[in-house]
Formats: sequence, structure tokens, C-alpha cells
Amino acid sequence: MCLADVGTVLALDDTAGTASVQLGERVVDVSLAPLVLTGAGAEVGDWLVVHTGLAVEVLDPDEAARIRDARAGLHAPEGGTGQ
Repeated sequence: MCLADVGTVLALDDTAGTASVQLGERVVDVSLAPLVLTGAGAEVGDWLVVHTGLAVEVLDPDEAARIRDARAGLHAPEGGTGQ
């Protein structure tokens, strides 16, 4: 199963149609093609849903925070033992 990541746009490369996106501790270049095809765009500071190197949706900051909080809960250890 593949999960999408949520990250914030740090920089845009209009010539290549890509954005540098902060995904947790990583910075990755992602294609903006799916957004462009739907008539959407991205700006520096926007929150994006990124799946397999493609920006598939622009999120408002509140929705991005809810998704990040929910995903953080997936990694919390049960019972505090870390096992």
C-alpha cells in the first residue's frame, strides 16, 4: 500500500514544472504536472499532497495540519515501550 506525504513548497522551478518540497526531514523535487492539468498551481509556502513524486493536491494549512497530526499518530509506540 502506498501513502501520500504532505509537505510545504520551498521553491519552484517554472522551467522544469517542479517544486522543491519539504517532506518531514527530507527535501524532494516533485512534478507539478497533475496540478497544472487540473488548472491549479502551487506557490512557495503552499501545502501539497505528494504521491510517488507527483503533487496531486494543494491543501489549506488547517487540513495539512490535521493530516500531519493523524499520520504522526500512526508512528506513536503503543504502551510507551517502543515495541
